[in-house]
Amino acid sequence: MGRRSGTDKEDARKEKKRIKALVESAFEHYGKNVLYEEQFIKYFKNQGMSKNEVDKLWFKAGNMKIMKRGVKPIFRVRAPWIYWVMS
Repeated sequence: MGRRSGTDKEDARKEKKRIKALVESAFEHYGKNVLYEEQFIKYFKNQGMSKNEVDKLWFKAGNMKIMKRGVKPIFRVRAPWIYWVMS
């Protein structure tokens, strides 16, 4: 695989920033540092996302290390900006 061009890097940064803002909005909505997967799904479905879109967001946010998923309640760490999401 080759290197990303400047435009691709900028697009990737914008996408990560967008996903981070979406995930942060769920935590802010509940006013917690810990969420359950069901809360995550419910929040975004109430925002008008389909189940498929929520699943993609869940997957991307985890892969981008915006949040961590596990089998216990999810929580966020204020610094640097890692969020935990548990199944």
